[in-house]
Amino acid sequence: MSLTLVTGPANAEKARVVLDALQAAAPREPLLVVPTGADVLVYRRELAARGLVFGADVRTWSGLSRELAKVAGVRGRPVRGLSRERVAALAVQRTTLRVLAASAATPGFVATLLRLFDELGERRIGAARWYAAMRAWAAADPARTDYAEDLAALHASYHRTLEAVGRRDEPQQTVAVHDALRQEPGRWPGRPVFLYGFDDLDVLQVDAVETLAVHCGAEVMVSLPFEAGRAAFAGRASTYQDLMALGAVEHVLPAGDAHYAEDSRAVLHHIERTVLETDAPRLEDAGDALLLLRGGGERAELELVAAHVARLIAEGTPAAEIAIVLRRPDAHAALVERVLAGYDIPFVLRRRLPLGHTALGRGLLAMARCALLDGSADDLLTWLRTPGFVRDTARVDRLEADVRRAGMSTAVQARARWEEGPWKLVELDRLRDAQRRGPRALCERLAADAMRLFTRPHQATAAVLGDAQRHEARVAQQLRGALAELGALADADPQLVPSTAELLALLAGLEVDVDADSGAAAAGGAVTVADPLAVRARRVRALFVCGLQEGVFPAPGRPEAFLGDAERRAINAAAGLRLALREDTLGAERYLFYAAVSRPTDLLALSWHDGTDDGRPAVRSLLVDDVLDLFGPAVGERVQRRALGAAGFTGRAPTAHAEALGAAEADGVRAPLPGEPLGPLAAPAVLQALAERRTWSASALEAWLACPVRWFVERYVRPDALVPDPEPLVRGELAHKVLEQALRALQEGEGEGDAAAGPLTPAHLPRARELAMAALREHAGDHRISPDPQRLAAALHRLEADILRYLEYAAHAGSAYAPSAFELTFGGPGDALPAVPLTDELSLQGRVDRVDVEPGTGRALVYDYKGASATARARWEADGKLQLPLYLLALPQLLGVDVDGGLYQPLAGEDPRPRGLVREHADPGLTLVPADRADDAEFAQALDTARRTAVAAIGELRAGRLQPRPATCGWRDGGCSYPSICRCE
Repeated sequence: MSLTLVTGPANAEKARVVLDALQAAAPREPLLVVPTGADVLVYRRELAARGLVFGADVRTWSGLSRELAKVAGVRGRPVRGLSRERVAALAVQRTTLRVLAASAATPGFVATLLRLFDELGERRIGAARWYAAMRAWAAADPARTDYAEDLAALHASYHRTLEAVGRRDEPQQTVAVHDALRQEPGRWPGRPVFLYGFDDLDVLQVDAVETLAVHCGAEVMVSLPFEAGRAAFAGRASTYQDLMALGAVEHVLPAGDAHYAEDSRAVLHHIERTVLETDAPRLEDAGDALLLLRGGGERAELELVAAHVARLIAEGTPAAEIAIVLRRPDAHAALVERVLAGYDIPFVLRRRLPLGHTALGRGLLAMARCALLDGSADDLLTWLRTPGFVRDTARVDRLEADVRRAGMSTAVQARARWEEGPWKLVELDRLRDAQRRGPRALCERLAADAMRLFTRPHQATAAVLGDAQRHEARVAQQLRGALAELGALADADPQLVPSTAELLALLAGLEVDVDADSGAAAAGGAVTVADPLAVRARRVRALFVCGLQEGVFPAPGRPEAFLGDAERRAINAAAGLRLALREDTLGAERYLFYAAVSRPTDLLALSWHDGTDDGRPAVRSLLVDDVLDLFGPAVGERVQRRALGAAGFTGRAPTAHAEALGAAEADGVRAPLPGEPLGPLAAPAVLQALAERRTWSASALEAWLACPVRWFVERYVRPDALVPDPEPLVRGELAHKVLEQALRALQEGEGEGDAAAGPLTPAHLPRARELAMAALREHAGDHRISPDPQRLAAALHRLEADILRYLEYAAHAGSAYAPSAFELTFGGPGDALPAVPLTDELSLQGRVDRVDVEPGTGRALVYDYKGASATARARWEADGKLQLPLYLLALPQLLGVDVDGGLYQPLAGEDPRPRGLVREHADPGLTLVPADRADDAEFAQALDTARRTAVAAIGELRAGRLQPRPATCGWRDGGCSYPSICRCE
């Protein structure tokens, strides 16, 4: 046996000792085992720099496990992941439980149970031994009997289910491999094995070391960060003791400081040697080697970190020489990505996501819901929008527009609309056919469809995959593996594959690895964002330890759900087991902090925040104080702060935009968004077309006055909408149609024997109601206010009430004028009436909702229908209202009548009174707000003002003078209607 244990603190040259020994053993084809895939690439380059390109094999632990299984002759793949959860779920289902039945029905029960089974498997505790242990434990307290029997029965049922399908789980597979090598140690070819970068080994890893070194006689060298008597290493003492108990020869290395930058050496070496120790000596100053950052919130903290990272990169520090450490990066991944991307920082963030949160996963699950369940129209659109699946994305846009406008809710309806074109969605039929053929066929079909979704964008392109595509490839590979496992299990027991709905739910929650290419950070291009363990095997020039909050880092202890430490002690005492205690994790957490702060060679940064972004207070971790205790009090006062909600930076900002934000904040003005506001039109062809256009509508001019940019988008660009027309617009069109038909029929008579009734009076009100309701029933289908049937019914009911209320009001309003013309259009293509000149060069076109004429005199009033409110005459100029006054100018030329006024007539709302401009003595019986009557001079002035405003607006418009006007752009309270185009706020 040759087992060497190389120990020492961080930076003690353990890597040099291991690599020197490995190089000496090169003729025997040694194995170097490191923690992560990124470390594999790092140490392959390290060996290549030593001239060792061939002969040595660098692997992660899973690679070593595969080699051991190959040598031992143990075949078959262990059941893992989703398939193993299904085995455990079926075992739970087949077990009659006494006290755990309710718990077994809750989410997370199976995953928690498997963690317990992992521990038992690692410690070689089989079903019979566990039964005996549970009964011995229960014997001391009969109240435990039912609970102990449940735990024993679940374990036994799990193993029976595994045996029935002829598979092992990973702990069983590993134990089988080790046992096979112990029985035939000559199978191992004598290759030396070197373990570097591990600060702890689990039970089965120690068992592998024992198998190789003790039973197979292999030369094994293990590097372990450990220093006797140091508080930082208390959480790693058990691994040290386990290896020494195997007869390891210890090679103790002293601490070293040669790796630190000269300016930082004293400070960083002092931290490594004394952190977490009691009565440690102090340094008065930390210089620039220690940076303390404090944010008002989580985002503010990360922005402060990002600013310093950006500055380091700008000053020449390679991005790959910078690391950002978080205790649990997955919990902050989305925010980290947004902040670092916003500061143009290249980064690698290793994380796991549910399949349903990936583009490929969303597409596959949506497709499956369309084929196998009651999929929605949104599901079909989601599937078709899977990146690259449909190259003609405009066609999908058109389908979505049709779906939204028609109110389609099911995938069947959306599919029928899509298949009106040439492309048939046969994939759905194939998937449905596979479902009919059984669970294995369904799993195989889903796996094939996943690969088709991934490969379709790259067919016939011979493209080299970028990072995003490599991520999707890994997702597809992991999904195929999980489905292949499920399909294989289905052959052994169809019950292991759940119902279709349950299967899709399981797949949606399947965690997949979506981290970037494992060599990206080491290749020199990206900042590493990781947990403390991921950086333990290599150094960086600058390291930022973030999120140093109590309850986060150090993480609190999490007792095992089924058996707490008290129960474990009792079981160990009663049955002679060695179940690990779980609740005291502080030692392990303190080591993780030590491992992180000992990695940088130039700069160590510690950061925390005062509260969460939603206002909950947060407390700084005591680990920060453990570092500050190593220095004089002045160091703790040199904290850089960033307030909650801060937008920019003063002084040296990391980006030009951040500098602009900081300057704006300092001046007390609202900070600008990236990009300049949309400027004047400049294209010669556009300006020429506008200059040559003579005829303009009053509504277009009102839109320009409200906001030229809004006019540009809605009246010039006119993008196709993906949603139905706004409900107020459709409601208004239907109301116009109903009132036109009802009032026209009332005025002119419907047919034989139905005499014209004349003006709307109380006597004519019943007939007007009948006509209005008939018109509403006739035209409601042509003007669908909402695609939602329930919302449509409610909207029609409200419109009916509003129309009846208006008719009631109008019948009693006292007007002597009778409706004469309806929906009068002029100046447009196909209109019977011509455009009306405003000047020698400019003309007006439009549509007048209603013209009422006084019998006998021919004098007219103009009505323009509105929704719930009408604009008073006093507000016309300020609000840019032009339609009524321009129509009052146009009617004498169109109809040869004298106009007495114009009124905006609300059809909803609390006040039915019209508002506008009426001559002082016209239609005296009409109920009006007194302020809306005007003498002839005021009347003429109002129309002249409108003419001049219209001509000026046309002049601006023809010159292309786009100018954002957010105060009047949006409806009611203003606000920019198109901020992504306008960029004005």
